[in-house]
Amino acid sequence: MRYLIVLVVGLLAGALLASFALGALQQRHAWPRAVMTTMRHAFAATRPALQAQTCDVAALARSHALLSLLARDIEPAVLGAGEDRAFSRYAADFRATLAQWDPAAPCSSQAEAVQKVDQACDACHRDYHG
Repeated sequence: MRYLIVLVVGLLAGALLASFALGALQQRHAWPRAVMTTMRHAFAATRPALQAQTCDVAALARSHALLSLLARDIEPAVLGAGEDRAFSRYAADFRATLAQWDPAAPCSSQAEAVQKVDQACDACHRDYHG
């Protein structure tokens, strides 16, 4: 009977430690997921701003500012201390596309700029979406 109790306690302790280990391994991906999720939500805010009768310039400017800020964190978040030339090229292309977007421009050019940003995202996600 004692052996059975020790075996059960050992199995419970092993399961508990395994769940702690899995939780720690999953947290290593928290920052890249957070950066990409925040970028996705900032970009999603551009669609309703463009679909209104008159562009919501303030919403587009907020989205542009947030995306520009987050664009600087893409490589450190995703690559960490590593290096990936293809990913770095995609990130640089994304930053360049954002730099060309003028959030104070007329609605017609806003839609074109947002489409180019979307294409820059899609180009990277074809290779790196996980």
